[in-house]
Amino acid sequence: MKLRIALTWLLMSIGPLGQAADPPRPADVARQWYEAFNSKDASIIDRIVAPQWVDIPSPPGTPPGPQGLKDLFTQLTTAFPDLHLTIEDVLQDGDKVVVRSTITGTHRAALFGMPAKGRRLSIQAVDIHEIKNGKIVRTWHTEDWMTGLRQLGITAQ
Repeated sequence: MKLRIALTWLLMSIGPLGQAADPPRPADVARQWYEAFNSKDASIIDRIVAPQWVDIPSPPGTPPGPQGLKDLFTQLTTAFPDLHLTIEDVLQDGDKVVVRSTITGTHRAALFGMPAKGRRLSIQAVDIHEIKNGKIVRTWHTEDWMTGLRQLGITAQ
């Protein structure tokens, strides 16, 4: 009898078998984006980015969808082997998550035709991720690349 009560309590506490778990909170999904870059783990992109993902603005010549993001991921993590994205703020409103971050790294390999000079980069970024069913479907972003280009010695101070 005690075993039956214990099993009944256990089944009731974990919910019906075969029931799908609730999708993750949008803010938690967005945080994984930054973890992908920090851990240099492109497989995270496959888990969190929807096949129809839209990048706004998308760099010229970038393939659509997750492949474009993976190509950029490879370019950035190659050019900046110590690339790190520090989350400064996260704000969520419904299915949209705003993340303010700082991007840092040392330019060690060419990026978009710009030769590496071994200089350090530290720029601000703001991203808005739209999340549906646990996947990022759209990302609007702005980065302070003018400051970054000055820091890297690509443009004049």
